[in-house]
Amino acid sequence: MKRLAFFGAVLLGLTAAWWVSRESAPVTPTPGIAASAPLPIGQQAVPSSAPPVPASMAVATPAARLAAAPSTASIGAEGYGPHIDQARASQDPKAIWEAVQWLRQCASNEGRRASFEAMRNHGVSPEMMTQLMVEADAEARRCQTVTATHRALLPELASRAMRAGLPEAASAYAGAVFPGDLTATQRSEVAEAMRRDALAGDVPSLLGALTAHEAWGLSDEERLRYLVAYAALGGQPAQAMAKALIDNGQIRFRTKPTPAELEAALRLARPWLEPLLSQRHP
Repeated sequence: MKRLAFFGAVLLGLTAAWWVSRESAPVTPTPGIAASAPLPIGQQAVPSSAPPVPASMAVATPAARLAAAPSTASIGAEGYGPHIDQARASQDPKAIWEAVQWLRQCASNEGRRASFEAMRNHGVSPEMMTQLMVEADAEARRCQTVTATHRALLPELASRAMRAGLPEAASAYAGAVFPGDLTATQRSEVAEAMRRDALAGDVPSLLGALTAHEAWGLSDEERLRYLVAYAALGGQPAQAMAKALIDNGQIRFRTKPTPAELEAALRLARPWLEPLLSQRHP
């Protein structure tokens, strides 16, 4: 397929160049394993749930909308808080996942607004940055009723959405807990869910798998195939995002890939990706 061949050629050329001067990223030791309940969902310090957008992508990402934003149509002056409470009490996976998205949005909103303001101050798309700042301010008002108790619900809600099979929920859960707090069986459950979502061709899930901590056990071979898929399915915005994340070390491999390994990843990904690309671009 011409589309896949084109993205493959672009990816192979750029990725080979990216890693020519890069040393292999050190693997962070896995923290000690603590026996726990089926999945830990209690009060805990929660790491960042998603990679921050590099400054070089601040303009491209809003237009690209690589991941769909959660709906805010039903949110009034009461803000997100009561709706998160309702989602927790419900058995509706979509409502639960929406609450996860709201919590993640609130956690990163302040940083996003600061990035937009900094870009505007540097003369980058002032009108767009101003509009994005206005949207971030509106989001901040909706987040005012999100309490520490609500924020502590993120792992629980994400795990429920993951087990209901919602795309990207596994990556959200993986970003809301520390791998070392789970047993090997629990980590395997999360890794399998991330693989399921990535193999389904969900673009945000592919990015989540690419940026996941090494302790989740995704191999370099798998991640290379996910990189090919992310670039092919996400198009030019995803290719630019991947390059930025590699450059700042948020997509890392245990061993620097060789050109032969990159070509093998493309070859192995082709029969998987061609049907997905055909569905999206008949």
